Amino acid sequence: MKPVKAGIGLLAVLLLSGCWGQINFDQLTVVSAIGLDPAKNDRVRVTLQLSNPTLPVAAGGGSQQRRPYVNYDAIGVTIQEAVERIQHQAKKSLFFPQTKVVLISEAFARRGLDDTLDYFWRETNQNLNSWVLVSRLPARQVLDKAMELEPVPAEEWRKYLQGDWKRPLQVDVQMYQFLPRLNQIGHQAVSPGIGPFNKSGKTDIMEIGDTAVFKNDRMIGWLSGEESQIVNWLTGISRRGSFHTDLNKEESISFSLNGIRAKVKPVIRGNKLVMKVRIKGEAEVLTATVPLHFSTEQAMLRDILNQQAKLAVEETIDKLFHKYASDVIGFGEALHRSKPKEWKNRKSNWDEELRQVETEIAVSFRVRRSGLLH
Repeated sequence: MKPVKAGIGLLAVLLLSGCWGQINFDQLTVVSAIGLDPAKNDRVRVTLQLSNPTLPVAAGGGSQQRRPYVNYDAIGVTIQEAVERIQHQAKKSLFFPQTKVVLISEAFARRGLDDTLDYFWRETNQNLNSWVLVSRLPARQVLDKAMELEPVPAEEWRKYLQGDWKRPLQVDVQMYQFLPRLNQIGHQAVSPGIGPFNKSGKTDIMEIGDTAVFKNDRMIGWLSGEESQIVNWLTGISRRGSFHTDLNKEESISFSLNGIRAKVKPVIRGNKLVMKVRIKGEAEVLTATVPLHFSTEQAMLRDILNQQAKLAVEETIDKLFHKYASDVIGFGEALHRSKPKEWKNRKSNWDEELRQVETEIAVSFRVRRSGLLH
């Protein structure tokens, strides 16, 4: 609740200075999260999670505690129309600059976002630093039923996405980064996904994982956590990670990866476009199901890790370029920077160009001694 209270404090200062005209303090409510779902006839259902800045109090004189937030939803032709209807329900002015998360349901993202998300560009009261999530379930359901450690679920998700401690298997993106890439050729949009931790649906604890892949303004598929990690390496977002290798059906080794540096270089050979990828870093054994002797098996460990990591990179790029024809890596941008004339000639047919790209991948991790090794 501290960020909410800080936002309320800032509002108080602004109100005293007259910046907010005649709006009284008790007429404002902070919007913590925005949820977007599809509705019939190409309309949009908007859910707003409104924070209550007061402490939870007993409901009806009993021991049950009220939630420190309430969700309102409405349907409109546009987001703006739905928001105006919610404002009438809430009977307060809605304060958006403290919004933590914009939650887009998968069903809505697959329908296409270009006709609706321009609201965030036009509405000056919106927080373009809010984090974007794609929900496997309806956004309305997630906002209403999510159970988190923080009293307001959106605050828990913001802290996770913003924190350095999160696993490198997730991407993260803020609204100001997400919006331009919905129509950007050469570097398209991604978003972290959120869904029930228990796939059976018997718990309301949510897990942030996997990555929603977009082609233009429309979501077209998912990447797994391991594939998302590789995208983070290739785009320079993360320099660490983890990797699990298989020796055979019953033996495996897990590595912690650090100091990862990836270089993506476009090369023209004849009329063919080649993407050269070089990945280097350091690895340390985390767990192993077999005894290991570092003095004699270091080279074997290095070779297995590099071979299987190279295969994983190849499969991830193949999925993005050939299956989805989506350039979330930003290969088009790299071509534009290094060979602007080539980019100009290929830009208009970039989807097909991606499917024809050949790859040359080299992976080189140096395995360091670990306490698990003898």
